[in-house]
Amino acid sequence: MDTPLDASGHRERLRERFRHSGAAAFADHELIELLLTYAIPRKDVKPIAKMLLKKCNSLASILNAPDDTLLAIPGLGPAAVVLIRLVNALRTEVSNPGRLVKRDSIGSPESAVRYLHESLLGKREEEIHVVLLDSKNGLIAHEIVSRGTVDEAPLYPRKILETAIPARASGVLLAHNHPSGDPSPSDADCSLTAGVARALAAAGLRFLDHIIIGSIGNFSFRTMRPDLFS
Repeated sequence: MDTPLDASGHRERLRERFRHSGAAAFADHELIELLLTYAIPRKDVKPIAKMLLKKCNSLASILNAPDDTLLAIPGLGPAAVVLIRLVNALRTEVSNPGRLVKRDSIGSPESAVRYLHESLLGKREEEIHVVLLDSKNGLIAHEIVSRGTVDEAPLYPRKILETAIPARASGVLLAHNHPSGDPSPSDADCSLTAGVARALAAAGLRFLDHIIIGSIGNFSFRTMRPDLFS
């Protein structure tokens, strides 16, 4: 454990590691520890982070815990609670259609990757995102439709239709991440793409692409496997 004199050095090492490696390189308690360094100065926050994780059992539970649960952790004050609340609010608002700039346009695999990178890169579990577009490829909504394990997130094509049709979308962009870092598609990824293509075509919706985001690269089904869209 760092002494108080070395606390600033330990904090900077945590931040530097996060800048270079992202969240995937951190244990759960280390992510909480890093967060708390921005709300609790000049103190070893690792014990607080571990107590918090033990009390709440998971990162998601910490973000959604009531104030009195958080404040019951020794050393965790109001400033830290506000920071945790802010992180949770940001996580929610990222997918809020009202926060999207609808004039943003996604018309190519390159622009899709640029848009999706921030949402998917570094996630520790697989997530499937659906981006809904208007007739000019302007953003209508961005939703997370499935979360899974480190290598699998289940999804049925009808879920995409249930998301796209009420929103009056014209086009759909599908994306998911590979926490392993390797964006190479699996057989299940190919089957999902083909199934979604059939379902969207039957509903009269455009299927722009299915993008896989990985830390060592990205994969565009529209570019690499156009046969799955026919």
